[in-house]
Amino acid sequence: MAIFGKNDGGFMDVIRCDETDYLIWKWHPQGTTSQTSQRANAIRWGSSLRVREGSTAVLVYSGADGKPRDFIDGPCDMIIETENFPVLATLIGTLYQGGSPFQAEIYFINKANTITMPFGVGPIDSFDGRHRDIAVPVAVRGSMNFRIADVDLFIKCHSLSEITTETLKEKVRDFISGRVRSVVSTFAKDNNIPLIQIESMIPDVGAHIEADIKEKLHDEYGVELSSMNISAIEVNRSSAEYKKLEKLSQGKTAMFAKGVVTAIGDIKSQIAAEKKLDEAEKGDAPTVTEKVSGAIGGLFNKKDKVVPPPIPTAGYYLAVDGKQKGPYDISKFKEMLSKGTFDRDSLVWKEGMENWVRAEEVADIAPVFEGPTSPPPIPM
Repeated sequence: MAIFGKNDGGFMDVIRCDETDYLIWKWHPQGTTSQTSQRANAIRWGSSLRVREGSTAVLVYSGADGKPRDFIDGPCDMIIETENFPVLATLIGTLYQGGSPFQAEIYFINKANTITMPFGVGPIDSFDGRHRDIAVPVAVRGSMNFRIADVDLFIKCHSLSEITTETLKEKVRDFISGRVRSVVSTFAKDNNIPLIQIESMIPDVGAHIEADIKEKLHDEYGVELSSMNISAIEVNRSSAEYKKLEKLSQGKTAMFAKGVVTAIGDIKSQIAAEKKLDEAEKGDAPTVTEKVSGAIGGLFNKKDKVVPPPIPTAGYYLAVDGKQKGPYDISKFKEMLSKGTFDRDSLVWKEGMENWVRAEEVADIAPVFEGPTSPPPIPM
């Protein structure tokens, strides 16, 4: 390979990117580095430019009007000539007097590479929907995937000579952290829900965050959000703020109960005053007050008719095709057994167990397999 020939100079080279894992890669001739002097940017006519599918080559020319560029999308294999490079064709006559070599930096940008970035944000002072002046510390964990979709926009948002995968991740992570804090801090308050419920509303919170960041991420950072996943939202129950919130919630429940009792008394008094009846004429028949008292009292005193909710059972995880599913309770296993998606040999596990074990070996689950799993035949 000749370097700076006698007549026209410049490198005669095959310009391509052989990297397998990259976001942005600056081309440099063989035997040099990306930090080599500007002579390494001298490119000779007739050099071959090869761009793989999913990549874009960007030729950045130094000139009087800033940094004009040519974009070549892959797949492509061409010889560098003016008709192939519109911007270069207008510069040759004025900047390079129609000669060679011409000066350019060449970057390869990988549009097919999706960047996966985990993040954790917290503590976040998140406000309760009922006691709106109390903020409890909350932590959020998740991950996101993004990629470069619009090369031109990406270059406008970043300096190609300075940006790397890690610096881009750092920028995006700082941005995500700020947006997550903004959304989570007021989510319970904006939706008028108790803060404790936010832990069970991960899909709703995740969708809200994704909608909030998608457009901004594109416009301000030149990248496209592929997916957003919130894996956990944790309320700090040991904090002083949470304990204060819990105490206020309990007090509010007690006040409500007391208010109900007072209201019942007022109703009884009002009915008694408005419905004065001659007890002598009514005999042993119950008064209106007694009827109302009996009906209301029945709601509170007939405990034998109040059906308590089912006792919560510990959740077990189920191994399905090498993946962890669940946790599921016993009723779910009964349903899965009837559908044929769960049997005695299925592997289960819960917190506190050392290893995965067969379902029929677990005392809590074993009763599921007792008795028929389908209705008996209808008698003729």
